[in-house]
Amino acid sequence: MATEPNDDDRAHALAEVDRDYPGWHAWPAVLGGLVYARYPRSSPPMVVRSVTVGGLRTEIENAERERGLR
Repeated sequence: MATEPNDDDRAHALAEVDRDYPGWHAWPAVLGGLVYARYPRSSPPMVVRSVTVGGLRTEIENAERERGLR
């Protein structure tokens, strides 16, 4: 049975996303357990979301690939 990450674990994992994907900023949703990331000063704005931090990494990579950043 999977367990929910605690707030410290999630904060650490999101800080690693910020480190591993320069230019992106990741944060947890206030409600609902989602995690988000945005690429500031992009036009149109790039914002991705997922239910897991691992999924968020995948969404960031997909968004970068679609925009030709990877």
